[in-house]
Amino acid sequence: MNHHIDISKDIERLIAQRRVNDALDLIDNATATLGASPELRSATSRLRESYQFMTHYALMGMPDPARPELYAGILADIRALADELHRRSRLEDAPTLYFNTLRYQNTRPDINIASLLDECRRVNRRLQMAMLTEDVEKAGREFTIRAEDIEKRLFNQIWTTYPLSVDDAAAIGNLMTDISLPRHFKQLCVAALMLGQLEYPDERRLRLLMDAYTSDDAELSVRALCSLLIVMSVQRDRPFSPSLVRRFDSLRELPGWGADVKMALLQFIRARDTERIGRKLTDEVIPEMMKLQPELEKLGREKPLDPESMEENPEWAELLDKSGVADKLKELQEIQEDGGDVMMVTFSKLKTFPFFNDIANWFLPFHTAHSSIAGSNDASVRMLADVMEGVPMFCNSDKYSIILSLAQVPESQKQMMSSQLKAHSAQMAAMSFGDLDASLKGRERLAGKYVQDIYRFFRLFRRKGEFSDPFATTLNLVTVPLLSDIFDDADTLLLVGEFYFKHKHFADAFDVFERLADRVPPTAQLYQKMGYCMQMLGAVDEAVKYYEQSELLNSESLWTVKRLAICHRNSRNWKEAARYYSRLAAANPDDAGVALNLALCLLEAGQTAEAVQLLHKVEFLQGESDRSSRPLVKCALLEGDLDKARRYSKSVVARTPSAADHLNAGHIEILSGNLDEGVKCYAEAIAADNFDVGNYVRAMKADMETYRGLSSLDPLTLGLILDEAIRRSSSLGHKM
Repeated sequence: MNHHIDISKDIERLIAQRRVNDALDLIDNATATLGASPELRSATSRLRESYQFMTHYALMGMPDPARPELYAGILADIRALADELHRRSRLEDAPTLYFNTLRYQNTRPDINIASLLDECRRVNRRLQMAMLTEDVEKAGREFTIRAEDIEKRLFNQIWTTYPLSVDDAAAIGNLMTDISLPRHFKQLCVAALMLGQLEYPDERRLRLLMDAYTSDDAELSVRALCSLLIVMSVQRDRPFSPSLVRRFDSLRELPGWGADVKMALLQFIRARDTERIGRKLTDEVIPEMMKLQPELEKLGREKPLDPESMEENPEWAELLDKSGVADKLKELQEIQEDGGDVMMVTFSKLKTFPFFNDIANWFLPFHTAHSSIAGSNDASVRMLADVMEGVPMFCNSDKYSIILSLAQVPESQKQMMSSQLKAHSAQMAAMSFGDLDASLKGRERLAGKYVQDIYRFFRLFRRKGEFSDPFATTLNLVTVPLLSDIFDDADTLLLVGEFYFKHKHFADAFDVFERLADRVPPTAQLYQKMGYCMQMLGAVDEAVKYYEQSELLNSESLWTVKRLAICHRNSRNWKEAARYYSRLAAANPDDAGVALNLALCLLEAGQTAEAVQLLHKVEFLQGESDRSSRPLVKCALLEGDLDKARRYSKSVVARTPSAADHLNAGHIEILSGNLDEGVKCYAEAIAADNFDVGNYVRAMKADMETYRGLSSLDPLTLGLILDEAIRRSSSLGHKM
């Protein structure tokens, strides 16, 4: 078994310290541990020689305008050697799909990208000729399957070849411009370039993605753009060589580049929201719908209901409104209209077909010539596939999921699905026709669906754990050095910041708002949002700082006052919290919630009498409840009014008592001299806290410091009380 070598971090540390000789020594030492690697030793030797010559001429004082580029090239080659060492050290025994595929490819050293591409061209020519034979269907099926097999082999070859040679890059470049090859195949190869780059960085791959972006084929261009930006975001700390920067600069001069990058960023943000949408469906909507099922079935028996005309059915609509499901469904509809991915949960169950065992198929553009469609004996499957090809609501992998699952669907349902998809497709086409910028909208839809395909692969592929998920990172293009100038103007920063904020990506939203604050005059709203981001991230002190700046600009905002009150309360800064709640109470004298929060803060601040007055006001406004009775128990205990404490405690314990409620009831009895009754309450407190004796002991210790009467008990009696409560709680457990 080889020792896996990963010296990338050490190499980056040495490069950052400009210790190039030490970095080369580290590579030499690592190469020696790997064994026979003469080409790696030779490469290191050439780099060392180049570096020494460059150093010699610099120390001689000889000017050289090309020196910075030469130095950058040496650093890039050092990084590449470190990657190659890591790759070679894992080649023998790494169990991942990447290395399994690579080991298989290495058994055929005569096969390379160029030879596979030549074979692909031959098969495609024969496929076209097969369309002229007498038995078109049989010949077409045979050569279609052969073509698909070669496409997958070439995908794997592009994915695992590292580094791409000059000939490899030339072959892939020719592939992208060859009009004789199918469009879907070129688009598939873009994904292979991306996956290979995510495994091991290679500047030739980046050049190919940049070239593909300039294609006249909109889908190829958009796929290359999204792939390029994902890689740039994930590998943002890996600098481009000067020559690659020049190639990238030529992209930035293209008229649509800036708009495309902004558009792609919005798709990445939407994709990151997929998990939250899925949780809303699985944790909120579906369970609530399941609870309603008996009542819905009852309504259906009394009067047939059509779910599609829910708004015309008062009984159905009323039931959904009362349960809160209607609001959740409306929110999901708004999310879908905004481009959110609400299909992930549904289609995650349909990714177990053998079709999805091939990594290439996750990125395969949907096309009706595919063998799973054209080779089907079911005419309705082919008809539905024709309709689905133009439906924009599904990404490619979901379309394949539908087709593959149709074998289990009755004919009548297939026809219904076909008619519904036709209607939806026509509706979407009509909406698109009204767009002022149809070209940009079209590219946005293409990007959205491709990003969904990528997201599904990294989250649903059976061996997803072997891949580094780019969506687990921020994918925040605003902070990528070579892209930041696109987001430099205030309008763009505001748009992106609001988009992050709306989708609850608060860390990224704050980064953008912070940049915006350096470019525009300060506003109360901007500081409010910066404060809210910090609050949601748990940085309460930072949140207070921004809320206070917002308050300076707009002291009348009750929203800001409320947030300051909440933050101070969370920081246990009771006096400051009470000050802000007092301002809220003055503006909303009949708000029971504000009065209650003010009372709780005053109670914690030691102002018991004022707290009691407010708690009685809460009772007057909304009636007696646990919300007011619990703190009144504490107030009465602090004031030593045991009769009053007992009255409120009994009302709380009679409803839904917590462990703390039973504990307070015990305190009241102990302080009243009813020791045996107090022990009984303590035992119930332990039982209510899932028999956690540790929590009980800690709570007793804290309450002894709060209620002075408890600490007046002699230590022996107190110990007997504690121990007896624990003993009795165990018998309660047996009863339960």
